[in-house]
Amino acid sequence: MRFNAQRMALLLSGVLGLVGIAGAQQLDVTLTLAYSSFVTGEPVLAQFEVLNATRDLIEIGTPNAKDKLVMEISKGGEYNEVAPFNSESFVGAVTLKPGESFQHKLELDKWYALTEEGKYIARLVVVHDGMRYESAKRSFDVVPGLPIKEAVQMFVNRPNQKRLFKLVHWTRNQSDRLFLRIEDDPGNKIWDSIDLGVLLRTTDPKIDISPEGEVTVVHRSTQDAFIHTVIWSLPDNVDVQERSQLLDPEISASQRVRSLYGEMSSDKKEEKKSWWKFW
Repeated sequence: MRFNAQRMALLLSGVLGLVGIAGAQQLDVTLTLAYSSFVTGEPVLAQFEVLNATRDLIEIGTPNAKDKLVMEISKGGEYNEVAPFNSESFVGAVTLKPGESFQHKLELDKWYALTEEGKYIARLVVVHDGMRYESAKRSFDVVPGLPIKEAVQMFVNRPNQKRLFKLVHWTRNQSDRLFLRIEDDPGNKIWDSIDLGVLLRTTDPKIDISPEGEVTVVHRSTQDAFIHTVIWSLPDNVDVQERSQLLDPEISASQRVRSLYGEMSSDKKEEKKSWWKFW
């Protein structure tokens, strides 16, 4: 009986030792999202890292690679998988020697349709030697934002096409932020939504569209400053041209300076229109 007990003890210790070695020889996979919620059309920014803690060479994306890197995304539930519409790999050829790691940033919406409102779950998986190495699941919401104002752009050479600009706001990192959503009709094309920055709701944001396609948005970001954004909108292209922060001359001037100006002028003059009141 003692002999059998000793054999069992040795066998058990050997099995535990093998388990420990197998546990140490693995791939560490992490996935991080920039935010927990994204406005419809906003790029869904993500970053992942793969650490090769095995004794093997990891090859992904090379001609003879046996290892695979897969992003799994579901909507509203674990089994409601979102299929990618882009067949291209979101990373190039990657080779990891033992102990090496690899980091990569990407926009998930450039591979998966993530414009529909709702909750999504993302997970990164590395398949090596027949085993799956998974990151922790990361959930995020796609939200429409709270509407503020809309504007419509028409195109001279395309009378049947119009572009809808929607100014919405949403709270992020305990700050209210202004977003510009852009959609085409017909066609239901959704352009990348633009984060215009912190929004102070004491003054409504303004949007102006010129006949040439220059879209200008001005909104208050602090008590004494505005953010001025210029976007060039053509039938097949939308591009941010300029962003600048400008002081409000009516508020940022000191009380003393304004009072001195008031004392110097005995007659009331017609109020001069501020630069930002261009509409």
